[in-house]
Amino acid sequence: MKKSAKVWLVGFIMIFILSNIVFAQSITVTPKEIDGKTYVDIDSLKDFLNFDYTKTQNSLIIQKKDLSISEVIDKINKSVVAIIGDSKKIKADDFYYSKIPAGLSHGSGVVIDKNGLILTNNHVVEDLKQPYVIFYDAKAYKAAVLYSDKEIDLAILKVNRSNLTPIEIENPKNIYVGQEVLAIGTPLFLGWRNSVTKGIISGLNRPVDEVYTFLQTDASINPGNSGGPLVNMQGKLVGINTLGIDYWQGINFAIPAENILYFLDHYKKFGRIKRCYLGLEFEDSWLSYVGLPSNLGLKIIDVKADSPLKGFAQENDILVTIDSYPINSIAEYNQTLMKYLPGDKVKIKIKRNGKILEKEVILKEWPTSK
Repeated sequence: MKKSAKVWLVGFIMIFILSNIVFAQSITVTPKEIDGKTYVDIDSLKDFLNFDYTKTQNSLIIQKKDLSISEVIDKINKSVVAIIGDSKKIKADDFYYSKIPAGLSHGSGVVIDKNGLILTNNHVVEDLKQPYVIFYDAKAYKAAVLYSDKEIDLAILKVNRSNLTPIEIENPKNIYVGQEVLAIGTPLFLGWRNSVTKGIISGLNRPVDEVYTFLQTDASINPGNSGGPLVNMQGKLVGINTLGIDYWQGINFAIPAENILYFLDHYKKFGRIKRCYLGLEFEDSWLSYVGLPSNLGLKIIDVKADSPLKGFAQENDILVTIDSYPINSIAEYNQTLMKYLPGDKVKIKIKRNGKILEKEVILKEWPTSK
């Protein structure tokens, strides 16, 4: 990095006072006095005061990291869509849907490519006879489902529209508990398109369905929000809103950016998810099942005939680690296998009768018939 730029401390104090920003914490910096003015290293302030800067020949361009709620909405509003279609399962004369023509069903989605690619939940589109995408300007387009995966609950749609505004996906390493987020989508009724709710990331790596882990948020997610974006205060996608817990408030879940990137990367490279396969079935410990921390490992209850661990692993063995990754739940096991491709070598540690056994195996691809 080039020599750090210097900035007048008093100028910063005035900027942030005028912005009504109050800091409950403090940092210690080493100032320099030059011609009666106090200067400090700008790099020692940028993280504390939550800004970035770009140095030009004669000046500094200072940008705040977090935007206001209205600024975030303005930034991503054109990226959020509604998805609607006739449901294959809902009958027009069903009691709940008796006033909805032809059994219409809807959800939300988000633009991920300027040339018409839309990301949403699999469960939003899997039962639609023909999905349509409605954009911020109320224009509707017929959509084709390019690929969907039920396990990870994501789908990619394509519409014949270009020059769209794709959303930026956040680096998973920058997502943390307590981070402020906005959920945007079409809850309950199409007339409420692009409704916004605000909350925080309440928890990471929540094993909701024993398949993959989710982000937990207290931002309101209602029927119709599914498939819409959960964004941070920089307008970056941190999750795809997926489900809320009936009869409870403030407990909602989104598919995390890590899983979204995995899904999109595999689709781009292979046209589908290439899942790794060890041919094992497991039973979660009761600690894992009720959500308590556990280091018990994962109990193996069956070893399939086509398992690469056949002849090594046995029923009632405990899977301890895959390479250096500890495995204590089924969701954790699946999340760990996302880091690999079929054909990769991994080191498996299991525990049997108190003894640790180790074997290097080549991961298979998940059989299509499974």
